[in-house]
Amino acid sequence: MSAMVSSADGKTKEWSARFIAHDTPVSLVAGQVVIVNLRVENIGLNKWLQGGNNPVHIGYKWLDASGAPALDFEDRRTGLPCDLYPRQEIVFGATLVAPRTPGSYKLQWDLIAEGVSWFGDADNPPLVVPIAITDVPKNITGWRVESNLNVGDVYRALDGDSMTCWDAGALQAKGQWFRLNLGSPRLIDGLQILSPGKGFPTAYALHISADGHTWTQVAQVESDNQYNVMVVFAPQRMQYAQITLLASAPSIWMISEILIHAANAWTASASHNDKLASNAIDNSAETIWTSGEPQAPKMWFQIDLGHPEMVSGLSLAAPDGEYPASYRVAAWNAGANRWQSVAEKLDNTEPLDVTFDAIQTQFINIQLLQPGDRPWVIQYAHVVCEMERWLGPNT
Repeated sequence: MSAMVSSADGKTKEWSARFIAHDTPVSLVAGQVVIVNLRVENIGLNKWLQGGNNPVHIGYKWLDASGAPALDFEDRRTGLPCDLYPRQEIVFGATLVAPRTPGSYKLQWDLIAEGVSWFGDADNPPLVVPIAITDVPKNITGWRVESNLNVGDVYRALDGDSMTCWDAGALQAKGQWFRLNLGSPRLIDGLQILSPGKGFPTAYALHISADGHTWTQVAQVESDNQYNVMVVFAPQRMQYAQITLLASAPSIWMISEILIHAANAWTASASHNDKLASNAIDNSAETIWTSGEPQAPKMWFQIDLGHPEMVSGLSLAAPDGEYPASYRVAAWNAGANRWQSVAEKLDNTEPLDVTFDAIQTQFINIQLLQPGDRPWVIQYAHVVCEMERWLGPNT
């Protein structure tokens, strides 16, 4: 918890708050109404009352590009879900209504003790967030970001300017996190979290989720990372992504841009145990496809990418020893109306991991050539494709 905030005369303020986290969108459509999640701490002397004569509400003010108060917006105030004592925190959703005139604005989140004053009027700084108000909905709207550090600058990761960035404001430490919310689930197969040539996350885990409750880990780097975060995976519905630091480092973590890659839905089929084939393309090591019987020639597994893609590689993860004993990888060549072999190996004793000259294909087929003593197992598949449809919050 934070220390109590003191005024110039050294006395603790009666009404004072600290904004710990928020997921305010960086762009909205004129007149749009959204719910924004806020995490706030009472760092003043007074108890915040949910009801009574002087209830505390969360509210906001809009300032236009010149810094003047905007007048064409609806003033919505949200009540607290419960009373809040000094040094207590609360997380709740607050209603936000965008101005009706497009333009560049600064939003000020603030609290008000009704009948007394706004906290900001008592020398308690509001939370300020730059927001673009548009008149036409874009393909992607309502992206939001939040972090457990430097919450006032998180918008810089989504402002479309690679020359600006969010930074943690402190040296990297285990447990620091940054979260993206797309506003609604989208089918994607790639995610980039870019740093401005420095401030890379030294060690991290990246998880994605469609609902904010069930999470799938899609990447983990244990140490010494010196690159942007770029992760590619089988198509999955995602609304949330969270990157969490796993170790300390003598540098400050920075994020300048976040991009997602739009995807087509994959499907999978198999000569054996076809009903479990989708387990190989769900990005989870906890679910598997297995042939259910020892490997045999002409046993096959096939991936449909949903749309022709330029493909140049394939890898299949499997438990130790349950690799294909032999294989031929073929891609469907629609122009020639035939299967084209791109990789082949006999007497295999390692995970399937092949690269080949790029070919445009929608279908990839793996067929066994020799018998084996054990079943064929796939935990998850990774197809190397050209990634062309990278999208940002203002795309």
